[in-house]
Amino acid sequence: MAKYRIKIMQIARDDMKSIVAHIRIDDPDAAIKMYEKIKASIAKLADFPLMGPVPLDRKIAGQGYRMIVVVDPYLVFYILSMEDNTVEVHRVLHCKQDFPSIL
Repeated sequence: MAKYRIKIMQIARDDMKSIVAHIRIDDPDAAIKMYEKIKASIAKLADFPLMGPVPLDRKIAGQGYRMIVVVDPYLVFYILSMEDNTVEVHRVLHCKQDFPSIL
């Protein structure tokens, strides 16, 4: 399988900044570690773009999203384009957020 190009959308970058800012309040070191875990999980998609399942929610699945869990409780939602070998990361959300209405 060809290596895929990762494109992180601005809103996903903003999600990651919010996550880090929230964790940093209590533990700056943990915030950095979480950011690194999120980035490492996203980077794996370049080699394994199908590793994330299609979400069970029909609306989200119908939009073409796949998702990966990054150290519970964070979820990365992405869309895979086989035509141009691109993985577009759209959101990074806490699992308790109402992601069907957000996506």
